[in-house]
Parts: sequence; C-alpha cells; structure tokens
Amino acid sequence: MRKTATILLALCLGILSAGAQDQTKKQSSIDLEKEFFQLPDSVTNEYLDATAIPKASRINDYWIVGVHGGVSVEHGFFNPPRQVSFYVNKPVYGFSVTRYATMMNTFPIVGMEFGFQHNYEGYNFKEFKSEGHVYRQTIDGAYEAYMEVPEVFLLTHAHLDMGTFAKILIKAGMYGGYRTNITRIGPYVVEGTEHSFLDTDYRWTYGVQGGLGLGFMVDPFEIHLGVQIKWGWSSFYHPDVASPYYYRFAYPLDGAVTLGLYYQLTPRRGHTRAQLRKMARQMVAEEREAQQQQQQQQK
Repeated sequence: MRKTATILLALCLGILSAGAQDQTKKQSSIDLEKEFFQLPDSVTNEYLDATAIPKASRINDYWIVGVHGGVSVEHGFFNPPRQVSFYVNKPVYGFSVTRYATMMNTFPIVGMEFGFQHNYEGYNFKEFKSEGHVYRQTIDGAYEAYMEVPEVFLLTHAHLDMGTFAKILIKAGMYGGYRTNITRIGPYVVEGTEHSFLDTDYRWTYGVQGGLGLGFMVDPFEIHLGVQIKWGWSSFYHPDVASPYYYRFAYPLDGAVTLGLYYQLTPRRGHTRAQLRKMARQMVAEEREAQQQQQQQQK
C-alpha cells in the first residue's frame, strides 16, 4: 500500500508540474508590446522628437485696433442745482486698442480697451421765468461755456456674441484729461476772459466712463456703434470761489454717440453655439482621419 500511495503521489506531482510549465510557456509566448501598444514602423523616436504639437486655440482671444468718431453731448451736475440743458457740440474722435481674452480660462466674454479721445465738456443754462421776467443763470458772466478735452481712457468690456457676425458690448472704466480752449458766451463775460481760463478754474479732469454698443464683424474688420456716458469728478472751478464758507460744485456729465472701424490684429474665434458645433465637427473629422491613416500604416 505504501508503494502504491507513493507512486500515485509522484504521478500527481508530475502532472501538476507539467501543467505549470505548459502554462508558463503560454504566458511567456504573449508579446506584451503587440498585445497592448505598438507604434507603426514609420513612427520612430526621431519622428516624435521632430513633431510639433499644435497649441489649443483659445476662444475670443485676440487684438483689435481702430478709430472712432461721433458727436458729443454736454450737460452738467451742479450743487446748488441749476437749470441746465443738453446740447450737442462739435465732433468727438479718437482711437483705441482692445485686447479680448478668456478670464480664468472659463469666461470668453471679457476684454480691456485703452485709447485716446478728443472730447468736450461744458454747460448751457436754460431760460426760466420768475414773476413775469425771463432769467438765465450765469457763471463768471457766461450762461454758456464749453472747452476741448484731450483725454485717455481705460475700459473693461463684457461682449456677448449674437450669431457669427454681431455682438453686444458693455464697457466701464476710468478716464482722465486736460481742459483747453475754453469759450464763454454771455452778456456779462469780462472782456479778455472769453477764451481764457481763470485762476479759479480747474484744468485737470477725470472720472468714470461707461457705455453700450453693438458690433458687426466681417473678419478681419469690425464696426462698432456705441453710446458712452462720462461722469466727471473734477469741478469746473474751485468750490470756494464765491465764499470760503459756502461751497459750490459744478461737475461735467457728458455723453457721446460714436461709430468706429476696427481691424483684427490676430484671428478671432467666437463662442456661439454654431461655432462650437463647427469646431467639434472639425475635431471629430480630424481624429477619424488620423485613425484611418494609422490603420493604413499598420497594414
């Protein structure tokens, strides 16, 4: 019995050993490189080193430069209040450079605009009746005054594309300038001051500026129709000019309607649904073409 058991045990061990060796041979016969990953014969290390991988294009990431012109509308904010009317002044004109970008790589609707503008500031008082008489308020003998203002501005944008060829513009920022070439009109203006500034006048001007616009895009050109509003923080004159105990203020509150022509210095890529679908279709087509070429090379 012992001999029989010993023979059976030896046979079992032999069978298990042969199976293990056969399984090892089968596993060792698998080519891992062919089974999981294999480059085509034409793709060498030198080829990969020389291949330029294209950078992903950002949406709405481009520069434009252009000129604009229009008409300026003057007004004013006075304390104590005065009867002020709006009036249209001579043309306003300027140029600007705008950089559109994607904020935090998420919001492709922002931009920054820097530029120069030749504008105007001033005021025009209305006539009013009191006790049967017609009056018109004046400052330094003038019921109307306007001055030229070369200025610079820095604005931030929010632009919303509407289709492929149009967009809405929303702007807000700061401006600063210097008042020149004043003209005073009125019956009580002191002779010699019709076209000259007084020692009590402020020359530097600054404040906030904002606006709305509509842009039309026919790449590489853009046409912008806009309305801007400026609220000045620099009074026309020293507040204590009449009395050291009672201050008076006169701030500019102006607007302008402009039309601008701009040129895209770099290609524009919009973010409308139609454009995103077009980009997606193009990416899928390129991926399929690359797969077909790879399959042909493997054959």
